[in-house]
This record gives sequence, C-alpha cells and structure tokens, in this order.
Amino acid sequence: MKSKLFFLLFMSNIISAQVADVITNLSAAGVSNLTSNGEYVYFNSFVEKKVYRFNHTHLSPIVELVYTFNENPNFMYVNDNILYVGVESPYKTYKIDLLSNSSLPLQIANIAGPMAQIGNDLFIGQYVAGKISKLNLGSNTITDVLLGIKPNFFTLNNNEIYFTSNYTNQLYKFDSNNNTAEVILSNLNYVSGIVFKDNLLYICESMSNSISFYTQPEYQLGNLVQLAPNSWPNGNIIVNDNLYFIQTSAGKISKIPLNSSLNNNSYNNTANQSIVIYPNPATDLINIKSNHNHTNYTIFNNKGIIVQNSGISNNEINISSLSTGVYTLFLDNHSKTFIKE
Repeated sequence: MKSKLFFLLFMSNIISAQVADVITNLSAAGVSNLTSNGEYVYFNSFVEKKVYRFNHTHLSPIVELVYTFNENPNFMYVNDNILYVGVESPYKTYKIDLLSNSSLPLQIANIAGPMAQIGNDLFIGQYVAGKISKLNLGSNTITDVLLGIKPNFFTLNNNEIYFTSNYTNQLYKFDSNNNTAEVILSNLNYVSGIVFKDNLLYICESMSNSISFYTQPEYQLGNLVQLAPNSWPNGNIIVNDNLYFIQTSAGKISKIPLNSSLNNNSYNNTANQSIVIYPNPATDLINIKSNHNHTNYTIFNNKGIIVQNSGISNNEINISSLSTGVYTLFLDNHSKTFIKE
C-alpha cells in the first residue's frame, strides 16, 4: 500500500493549457459517468433521466439522445457492443444492444452501481449496501463476492478490477479468483473516476479539482492537471489518446490530449530552474524570483490536498497560516517544494 506523496525529484507540473471543452451547457443535467463504444462517447443525465451520446471524431460533436428512463441513470459500462446502465430510485441494471435497430433496454438485475465485466460475469458495486456482487450473464444469478467496502468507481486493467471508495479515500485492486481486495493508494481526495493506459493510472480527484497521473507498478505521482475551482472532475475515460472527463459543477465534458500533456516535462524542468523561492525553510512569507510573471499559486500538502490557493501580490506569498511541514508550491505550470517552520 502506498500513500499519496509528492517527491521533489519526481514531481512534474500542473497542466492547464491542454484542456479542451467538448460538450458544454450541462450544469443542470447531473452528468456523472462516461463510457465509449466505437466512435461514440456515451454519458448520462441523472436529473433528466436520459442517456446521450456524441461522435468523438467530429470537431463540433452534436449530442444525440439514446434513451429516456423512468428512473435516474447514474452508472454506465460498455462491453462487446452492450451498453449497461445502472439506475436509481429504485436500483436496477439494464442492458442495451448497441448493434440492434431498437435501443429498448432490458432489465437484468435489481441492483446498480459501478460495473466491470470479466468473462461472463458482470461485477456490480453497491455503495449503500457496502459490497460487490457478481451477475452471471448466462444464468442471471447474483452472488455477493466482497463485503465491507463501499465502492464508487470501477475500471479494468489486464483483466483485473480496480475500484475506489470515497468512504475510505482509497484505491483497491480486486482479486476475482479469491474475492479479496488489496489497498493500492490511500489519502485520495474524493476519487470520482479512474482509468489505465499503458503504464499510467489517471485519477479524477473531485475535492481538489484535479486529475492525477500515477506511474505503474510503483504508483508514484507523475503529473497533475489542476482545474478551475469548483470543477468537480469525474467519470474519466480514454479514447484515442485523449482523456475525456466530466466537469460536473462547470457543466461540461472536456478532454486532454495525453501525449502532449506528458511531454510537457522537459519544458517545465527547464523553466523551474529560472524560479527561486526564498527563504526556504520559511515561517511567514515566501518571496518569488522568476523570469516569468506569475499571477496565481496553489499550495499542496504532502498528502496532495490543496491547502492554499490565491493570487500573487508583490512577488510574495503569506504562508503564516500553514502548519509545520513540507509543501509543494505551484506557480502556473511550474512547481517548487518548500518547508514551513
């Protein structure tokens, strides 16, 4: 098990310029999940009781209605051209055959939650009940396989299920062979989306308005996308080397091109050398000496939690309210670590 820590030699940068909005004006819809199949990205509206889709290959995608439910859709998952939709009030899980001329859903279970499929078994998390159940898609039988953990989001990596719990603020790996869960990361900030690609894990942390990139297999923090305050990112997926995610409070679906984001390291390592913060350690004020005109800053503690976020005045930052410890200061796209005494 690893806690979320910032290491100076490994710390990279906040990425903000690469974020592009794809779908906007969704603030009243209650969008909470994304999934994809072929050229389409699917998303739900909890408030409107609808599932929509858009063609991600189009420069200006148009939102299309897939289906209107009687209940509130809150979970979605696609596998083998089948769209699974979990609804609430009451809990049910439906499936929609995306290759059929009819998009009418068929109910397959009286439970709902995050989903992932291994073989002929659809695993469904149940947050309120505090368990993970297994639905056999052949027999429609449901078996409880893990008790005592409240799961929020699922993803698959190498045919293994990873899931988060906002109750414990931890990331787990579930072993479907012996029905056990191993803690992978702790001290997360209300995780609302997880997805793997190659050797990286991407985590939406809603309470810190950020998306973190972790390397495997050590699960060390690599990059951090810091979004605007009250963005509340969640439901991330990867399509064609783009990370799509929801900004719930901002009411939009956005994307980040992964290759360009990760290639920012060389630029920022050079730029960081032109920034000096002093004194370090400091007690009340940090002074900034830089070739760049920095207007805003963000300070994280060693658990990755934002503890201070404001504008810069007279090239100095007041840190008198911080507790003693090690912190990471972000200036626009650049990072520096300092000690508060």
